[in-house]
Amino acid sequence: MTSAPDAVPGLVRRVLAACRAVGGEAFLVGGCVRDALLGVPVKDWDIEVFGLPVDHLSAALAPLGRVDEVGRSFGVLKLRKGPLELDISVPRRDTRVGVGHRGIQATADPTMTTTEACRRRDLTINAILMDPETGRIVDPFGGRADLERRVLRAVDAQTFLEDPLRALRVVQFAARFGFEVDPGLVRLGRAAALDELPNERVEGEWRKFLVRGRHLSRGLTYARQADLLARLFPSLQAPPDLGAALDRMVPVRPPDPIDAYVVALATWLAPGPHEAAVHALDRLGVKRIGGVNVRDRALAARAHHADPLTTDAELRWLSTRAPTRATLAVREAWSGTPSPWARCAALGLDDGPPAPLLQGRDLAGLLQPGPAMGRILAATYADQLDGAITDRDSALARARALIELMT
Repeated sequence: MTSAPDAVPGLVRRVLAACRAVGGEAFLVGGCVRDALLGVPVKDWDIEVFGLPVDHLSAALAPLGRVDEVGRSFGVLKLRKGPLELDISVPRRDTRVGVGHRGIQATADPTMTTTEACRRRDLTINAILMDPETGRIVDPFGGRADLERRVLRAVDAQTFLEDPLRALRVVQFAARFGFEVDPGLVRLGRAAALDELPNERVEGEWRKFLVRGRHLSRGLTYARQADLLARLFPSLQAPPDLGAALDRMVPVRPPDPIDAYVVALATWLAPGPHEAAVHALDRLGVKRIGGVNVRDRALAARAHHADPLTTDAELRWLSTRAPTRATLAVREAWSGTPSPWARCAALGLDDGPPAPLLQGRDLAGLLQPGPAMGRILAATYADQLDGAITDRDSALARARALIELMT
């Protein structure tokens, strides 16, 4: 594992230099350090600044771009310039003021030491600071060694449990990196107060697990061991082969994140009754995302993934009942055999069912609009799906024959 200082964007370097120029000590922190040490491309750059009050930090950043003080009360600023958005923070202390994860009050404290600041992070692999200019790394809890060992370990048992969402973060980290989970972290997961978590927080981490994970069986194993599945989704079945199906789903998961979520949800929910799947989606609060009805599409794909598909007609009928390619992906994940992707494409079913060969206007001279016309159109469309009619002329002929039978 090596760091990648040459890949640090110029804006990030200017922020670090500006903080140093006014007496601050600034480091890259969290996921960007972890990913750099793993040799993984860094997407998000987070910076933690020691020794500067928030006011001084904001003033130092002002010449570099637009500073948004959306998290000012707990020491977090956002700097935006062009396509980059940086989270820049001062260390903060957590104080218990009430019950549950909402009862933690965070206050900025630029006087904290690096060790104190790192202690409040969840996992050792996320509690590493780096100065890309000097190559200095601050690693008070052995995060680099855990990266080498490919193991997930909590920084501090007490602070870990202050936010029960951290137990779900372990699920997605195990799935994303394929790391083993330290037994102590399993015990902490069992102790996490999951009932405190609102749907949207659970859904955010579970989506990362299903959409970004490459080793989903690893995350699922931890979720089972820590009793997360049983407590969050008590009505769901989790058969022994679920992990294998989820891993087989990864190569056929679509690149679009919303489509990927549909496929992953349907694969996860495929075992067991429809009602259990509905309850799980209710716990996640999954409905529409980006204009896509993720809930209905996932339920349809899980319901029809085992439908027979030995003929073109069966594939056309499937396209009217469920999102075709999503259903084929779920089918392949659970059967372990390739789905008929090429046939689906050749039949033009990638984006949905075939357009009807006949519309109501085609029958305007033959039949008055109404229920009878609807029945004729439905019958001719069924014949089209069956492959009995293949063009408009044969569809019109079939419609005329049906009309004669009615009169």
